Amino acid sequence: MTSTRPPEGLPVLEAGAHRDAEAGSCLMEYVSVLAGERFTDRPRCTHPALAAVAWQVNDAVSSATRQQLATRAVTLIGLGRQAGVEVRPIVLATIARAGLAIDPGNRFFPRLQRRLERRAAVTPGRRGRGENGDGGRLATLLHVGPVNHACAHLLVAARVADLDAEARDRVLLGLLDDTIAAVRDAERRARAEGTVLPAAVPAG
Repeated sequence: MTSTRPPEGLPVLEAGAHRDAEAGSCLMEYVSVLAGERFTDRPRCTHPALAAVAWQVNDAVSSATRQQLATRAVTLIGLGRQAGVEVRPIVLATIARAGLAIDPGNRFFPRLQRRLERRAAVTPGRRGRGENGDGGRLATLLHVGPVNHACAHLLVAARVADLDAEARDRVLLGLLDDTIAAVRDAERRARAEGTVLPAAVPAG
């Protein structure tokens, strides 16, 4: 039988939010601990749109696969907080690609892609400070809501495609990894192009 225990030295991750570390930990709560922040599943060090993907993946995968998420925690510290990079469109585009890969006939994901393309055409090369600055609860909800909605459609697509638990876990783990990679690549490009703005400081 496959062990659900993580490698030695890593926490046992669980689904959902927790009162404190003694009560358990999800991926983003573990990130908050590593980053030296207060215990929360919404640490300031990670962009809310990225955190939303991490929540969805953490809660949807099997217990065995969830333990693999702990190895991604360090990478999530500071990710998406580089001013000059719009994170939410990158995250949504990654979810759309993942959804179409498992359910090509799905209508939601092409619509999402078209909306993102129209937005990019209207604001080409936009480098908004507000994107990474987290201007309070409303700004956070504007990032998190669409991502949660898109992830919900992805989970429905997985059911429609009749994926078994193992295949669904691969899709979701791949989604998190692809999202992390896409944001990191965008940050590297911004630095190379010299479009990085002074670092944004998240609101407390």
